[in-house]
Order: sequence, then structure tokens, then C-alpha cells
Amino acid sequence: MSRVALALGALMLAVPSASNAATVTFEDQPAFQCNFGGSNASGGMTYTYGSAVCYYSNTDPADFPSPLTSTVMATGYTDTTFSLTDGGVFSLSSIDLAFGPFGHGGLPTDTTIVTGMLAGGGTLTTTLTVGFPFQSYSFNWDNLTSVTFGQLSRSEYLAFDNLTYSATATAAVPEPGTWALMIMGFAAASAAMRRRRTGRAVALAA
Repeated sequence: MSRVALALGALMLAVPSASNAATVTFEDQPAFQCNFGGSNASGGMTYTYGSAVCYYSNTDPADFPSPLTSTVMATGYTDTTFSLTDGGVFSLSSIDLAFGPFGHGGLPTDTTIVTGMLAGGGTLTTTLTVGFPFQSYSFNWDNLTSVTFGQLSRSEYLAFDNLTYSATATAAVPEPGTWALMIMGFAAASAAMRRRRTGRAVALAA
């Protein structure tokens, strides 16, 4: 294998790539069940909450206010933060949100502030209006380490379903020796190209 080929192969190792999309559906969680404080995991994501988390399904909706077709998760009186269970970087595509259990004092809608923490620093933020029933919200946010859904501004529980994301897989960065080989390979390729051009010019002149 030529040095040029080795150099190009090493360069490809440093290029980030996105894996196939995954969706957190909460179907692996038992309904009806509530936990208080802490964290849980589903579909490759870990989510933390400060107060309570409850799970509802079409077969056990308990006090959930709107019809369900699948298992959903609701957190109350708290922010809810999602991150990859393995601590990696991800892209957020979309999520379904709605009011959670109880009547919410008759409010037709409420708002949550969503904040994405970027790898390397910085944030993305948006404000979403939620109500009954579930509605899908598109994000297309990239390079995230976590995303936080703030507590509803005037009411209690926010419900989640179908969080679609893609984990970003970055291969190992080349070692210093590999970088040196890459530089030598590119230099050799450049020199060879110059020799070809020079030889061709001499041949044409003759």
C-alpha cells in the first residue's frame, strides 16, 4: 500500500459520521408507574428529573387526560434533561409533546423553554407551546451533549413520546506518528505530480 493511500486512510479515521436514527418510545417502561426524583433510561437515552416521572399507556392510561395509542412518559414540576446513555454527541430530530395528567387548571396551552447544550460550549434555545393532544415538534439540532425541556410555565406535567435522534460517532484521532506519515504521503504525492508535469513539459518541448 502506498504512503498516499495510508495517509488518506488515516485522514478518514478523523471524519465524524452519524449513525442511523433511533427513537425513544418508552415502550420498555411499565405503565401505570411513577418514580420520584433521579433518572431513568430508555432507547439509548438517559433522562433526569427533579420531582416525578410517570408512565401511561393505551392499556393503562390512569389519569392521563387525552387518548393514547402507545406508552408515554410525563414529568412534573421540574426540568427534564435528555442525554445519550454513553455520554456521546447526538442530533435531535423531533419529539412529540403534550400536557401530562390532571386538568392543568383549565389552561388550553402552556409553554416550555427547550435548551440544547452544544459540544464544545454554547447553547441552542427555543420556546414551544404545548396542549392537548400530542403534537410533533421538529428540531434538527446537531452536535448536542444534552437537551433540557423546562418546567411548564403555569401548569404541572409535560408528557413526552417519540424522541427521534441520531448518535454521532467520531473515530479515533490519528496518533502523531500517523499525522507525520500523512504529511509525508501528501508531500510525496505532490512531488510526484510535479515530476509528471515537468516530464510532460520536456517531452512536448522536444
